[in-house]
Amino acid sequence: MGGGWDPSPTAVAAKCAPILCLLLVVILHQGSLGYEKGWYARRIAAGLILSALGDALLVWPQHFIAGMAAFAGAHVAYIAAFGFYPLKPLLAPICYVACAYYMTLLSPPEGLKVLVPVYGMLLTTMAWRGVARGRAAAAGALLFLISDAILGYSLFGGPLQYRQVLVMSTYYLGQLGIALSALEPAQVAVP
Repeated sequence: MGGGWDPSPTAVAAKCAPILCLLLVVILHQGSLGYEKGWYARRIAAGLILSALGDALLVWPQHFIAGMAAFAGAHVAYIAAFGFYPLKPLLAPICYVACAYYMTLLSPPEGLKVLVPVYGMLLTTMAWRGVARGRAAAAGALLFLISDAILGYSLFGGPLQYRQVLVMSTYYLGQLGIALSALEPAQVAVP
């Protein structure tokens, strides 16, 4: 369950480096943003920090639950950034029904039978809110969802060829989209 990385400090550095670079970009640009966008960028930065922590923990299989918790925290930070306006309520049932169906394809071990669906709901909420926000957030959230769906299926559903390449490429592209959303012009809230 360690994500295919050989457990070592070098693996941690290699796995976390892209996320830490994105974090640096968000932090450096945060100062040039207005209050509303700075607020958004700080939440994206928190999500990136928690994602880097999750990446580091998942290098070691024995830290799988802690890594999953760090990523759950990242999703909460991203949900807080994306917000609930525009709500796009018709999108929610589609997302949650798809999540529920996906969960039927998985057979997590006994200790994860509750945690995996809870994580899936957080991930789905993050994707719904990212798609509702649009632009880079939508692309990033969907790619992150795809990455975790591939990873989850390969761990708890069945073997997948090219798993590591598929998971990491969609993950890093997803995080790139989410980070870039912090650099986009502020969206005007229209009631």
